[in-house]
Amino acid sequence: MIACNNHYLGSPDFLKMTFHVITGLATPIHAFGFYCIVKKTPIHMKPVKWLLFNMHCWCILLDITISFLGIPYIIFPAMAGWGLGPIESPGLFFYLGVTFITGVTTSVFVTFENRFFLLFGERTFWIHLRKYAIVASYVIVPLYYLPVQFVLPDQEIGREFSWTLLECMPELPSDGRPLFVLATDITAPAIGIGVSCFVPTVQCGSFLTLNIYNLIFARPSGISKRTIEMQHKLVIALIVQSSVTFVLFIVPVQCIVTFVYFHHQNQFHNNLIFFALAIHGIASTLIMIFAHKPYRDFVLSPIYRFTERTLIVAVAPSVFPTNSFSGAARNQAS
Repeated sequence: MIACNNHYLGSPDFLKMTFHVITGLATPIHAFGFYCIVKKTPIHMKPVKWLLFNMHCWCILLDITISFLGIPYIIFPAMAGWGLGPIESPGLFFYLGVTFITGVTTSVFVTFENRFFLLFGERTFWIHLRKYAIVASYVIVPLYYLPVQFVLPDQEIGREFSWTLLECMPELPSDGRPLFVLATDITAPAIGIGVSCFVPTVQCGSFLTLNIYNLIFARPSGISKRTIEMQHKLVIALIVQSSVTFVLFIVPVQCIVTFVYFHHQNQFHNNLIFFALAIHGIASTLIMIFAHKPYRDFVLSPIYRFTERTLIVAVAPSVFPTNSFSGAARNQAS
């Protein structure tokens, strides 16, 4: 097999260095996100405080797995690759990574469901189903990709098959780690990807639609106009925050499916897919901070103080001096 026209951007060294930088940048940003949620969440956002905390935890677990522990160097169109992290266990970190992705999307669903239930669903049939639906959603999170772990191919046979799928030899890691093969038949991974994308998308889309309909069109009685306005802003902020999650998940997944189906081989493009997944945590945290007004105001408060102009009010006396007034009165009397 001929060697690919390798570029540094498609090399394992570049991927490892980039992910280390991402980890260094993400750590203080995530810590600040925790601080904002715990200390700066106002009273009217109290019902979603721990839901945001839950979503933030899933994002951090995903970040740690992909950009620090896993560092996946994958050679699509073969479903194989290496883990360049400090612990050599690519199969484990693949499973944890995709599980945490579904955990993030499930936490988005639970957040939208909470908004709907507290505002509009307490007197509907949903009150009898919601606990079972939420529990079931979290129970199946570790089950989406569990079947794939039971059908892993024989690694020696899988490596030989994977090399036949490549048009050229990519740059290999310098530490001599063996190639890990996830699958030689894409059926099981395809089913896992399809189900894990379909279920959260239906869940989030359904409750997002219900929230928008009730806030904008239905205008239910018993809720004040001020409450509607506050919840409207909160739902918009949640939509903005969750949209980043879905974009940074759906686009890489679609790219993976396309590369495997059309046998597209470009190691820089492969690295770019996982770069998008790795920056998800940073992007999600920053969007959360700037989309929600209380957090945004806290971050920008030093700028507000610096640019705030001091208003100087000059007070003019409105009482005439006693002597002048008395003299004027005497003159007028005479």
